[in-house]
Amino acid sequence: MSSITSSVPSHAKLSSKAIIATLNVGAWRTVKRHAGETAAENARHGLRDEARVDVKICAHPALEEIARLHAEARADHYRLSLPAADKGLRLLPGARQLEHANLMGTYASRIEALVVQFLADYDAVRASAPARLNGLYIASQWPSHEIVKSKFAFTTRYLSVPDVGQWAEWLAEAAGAAHEELTERLRDAVTKVALKLADPKSIFRDSLVSNLADLLALVPDLNLRDDPAITALAAQAGELIEFDAETLRTDPIARANVADRAQQLVGLFGNL
Repeated sequence: MSSITSSVPSHAKLSSKAIIATLNVGAWRTVKRHAGETAAENARHGLRDEARVDVKICAHPALEEIARLHAEARADHYRLSLPAADKGLRLLPGARQLEHANLMGTYASRIEALVVQFLADYDAVRASAPARLNGLYIASQWPSHEIVKSKFAFTTRYLSVPDVGQWAEWLAEAAGAAHEELTERLRDAVTKVALKLADPKSIFRDSLVSNLADLLALVPDLNLRDDPAITALAAQAGELIEFDAETLRTDPIARANVADRAQQLVGLFGNL
C-alpha cells in the first residue's frame, strides 16, 4: 500500500463550502445540592467541605426523555459538522445544511411536546414533593411554573462563515481545527476495525462497519480543505466495508484480509 502525504490547499474556499452552525440546549436541572445533608455528612466524617450530597428531586419520564434527545441531537450535530476556531461554533458543510436543519427541527418538535407534557404535570409533581422527598424536601428548589418553563431551550443558528481579510487568521485556525478532527475521526474508525478484526475471537457489533460507512459517506462534504490525502485515505478505507458485519463474523478469510488492510491503512495516518 502506497504512502499518502497531505498537501493541504488554502483555507480561502472555506466561506464558500461551509456555514457556522450552533446548537444550544437547556432544561430544568433536577439534581440539587442539599446544604443541610452536605454539612451533616462532612461533620460526620470530620471533614471541612470534601463531601457533597446531591438529591435528584424529580424523575419525571418526560425529563428523562428530553435528556436523551438532547444527547442524541448533540451527537447528530457533531456528526454532521466540524469544530471551528471558537468553542461552541461548528463548521457545517453547506451541502449538509438541509439535512441538519431537518434533523434539528424534528428534535425540537419532539422535545417541545415533552416540555408541554412535563409542564402540565409540574404543579402536581411539586405538590407531591414534600411527602415523596420527606426530610430532603427544600421548597426553594421548586420554583414557579414560569421559571421552570424558562429553563428549557433548544435552538439552532446558521451563520455565514466570514470572508477573508481581517478574518484570515480565524479562517486558518477554523480550517485547521476542522481538518484535525476529520482526520482523527477517520483514523479512529479505521483503527477500531483493525483492532477488532485482528483477534479472530473478538466479538463486535454491526456498528463497527456501519459507523465507518456513515463516516465515509460524509467525508466528501466534511473535507472542507479538499485535502487530496483525506480523499485518498477515505477511498482506501472504502475497501474495509466491502463485506457486511455478518460476513466478517462468519468468514475467517474475509475477516483476516480486512483486518490486514485496516492495519496497513492505520499506518498511513502518520503522514498527515
